[in-house]
Amino acid sequence: MNYPFNNQGRVGFCMKGSIYTRQKCFICQNSSEKGSLKYLEGRGVLQCPTHPEMVWHGPCEVVFGGKHHKRFKTVVDAERHLNYLRVQTDHGKYDAREWQKGKPLSFRTQRKKFVKSKVTKDITQKQIRHITYVLEKAGKTWDKLPIKDIMEGEIEDFFTADHGVGNKTLANWKTVLHDFWSWVVRREKRLSKLEMPDFPDIKYKMGWRNIISMEDQKRILDEIWEITKDINPRIWLGVNLLSIFPKARPGEMTNVQEKHINLSDGWIFFPDPKEGDKGKFIHLAPKDCQLIESLWNPKGLLDMFFFRHLKTRSGIKEGVQFGPKYFKKWWDKACKNVGINGVDLYGGTKHSTVTALGQLMTPEQIQRSVTGHVSDAFKRYMLPDINEERQARQAVAKVQMRSKVGLWKN
Repeated sequence: MNYPFNNQGRVGFCMKGSIYTRQKCFICQNSSEKGSLKYLEGRGVLQCPTHPEMVWHGPCEVVFGGKHHKRFKTVVDAERHLNYLRVQTDHGKYDAREWQKGKPLSFRTQRKKFVKSKVTKDITQKQIRHITYVLEKAGKTWDKLPIKDIMEGEIEDFFTADHGVGNKTLANWKTVLHDFWSWVVRREKRLSKLEMPDFPDIKYKMGWRNIISMEDQKRILDEIWEITKDINPRIWLGVNLLSIFPKARPGEMTNVQEKHINLSDGWIFFPDPKEGDKGKFIHLAPKDCQLIESLWNPKGLLDMFFFRHLKTRSGIKEGVQFGPKYFKKWWDKACKNVGINGVDLYGGTKHSTVTALGQLMTPEQIQRSVTGHVSDAFKRYMLPDINEERQARQAVAKVQMRSKVGLWKN
């Protein structure tokens, strides 16, 4: 235990940690005495116990708890750090790991551990890429900070900064960061006394997608066939399947491998859907099976992506999987050719087909059998319930008729 000396040379109170220097007393070091300088509590200097006039203000080192060592250029700076550590200890918030060289409690270290933990979970690579992107985005501001120093103010500043994105995207980022903090707090709450910070409310309103009639959808699909049949008929096939099967998403379609297609029974299996880990199927018509069979000549390896480039063109090698926006590229080009503007791939296939089905099926039937949606996303579909509206019109007519009869009788 170190016993700091006051300026009268008497021993003061014992306190955890102290400040040391290799500098010796200029008088003692030339004599038989050792000449070590002792930290003078609260005075910002180190002093020779034997020669009080000999004080030191320069380079020194804080030693705290045996494993905590940190160098400073002045004793005043070291004293400020030492007092901070003591206050943290008094409040039960001191954690030696915060000061280790590898910064184990920094945002950067913790976010990398979080992503690694997600890789071991049963989630898609797309989700992992999204989580990584959001944390790297936040890391541009927070990477060097300890987790405990990132509080409500810092989080609110992050979300109010101009990132060039809408509130819907910010709300998605908030979900990732909230999940990250929950993970950190669960792991570190006992040792580091971390508490869950409050996140700001991010309000947004989901917009409606533009849709088209089935006639216009067919015009666009026919145009895609005309402009892609000699390049790669798999382009038309993928977009056409998206228009027929609203439960399939473009990203899920491009991730289909040849082993996921069964032509003898007529189905395509999606092993990694957004809805969960159960997988889902679409059942093919005979003509779809015939087209796929014609494209399997020769049949590739089972692990190859079915929707892939067949020729090397525009810097893309043969056999490479379609990119996430490849179907959209050809959809947009076909729309321009036929003079239809403002309708994206999602709206023109999935949303337009589901809206048309509203003429024949109830929303519950569509949600259960066609889209497979189990979330509020289904509310974004324009679904006129024809049967319900017909019943409502009949009920209104009956009420009106009764009213007229009543008036006539009076």
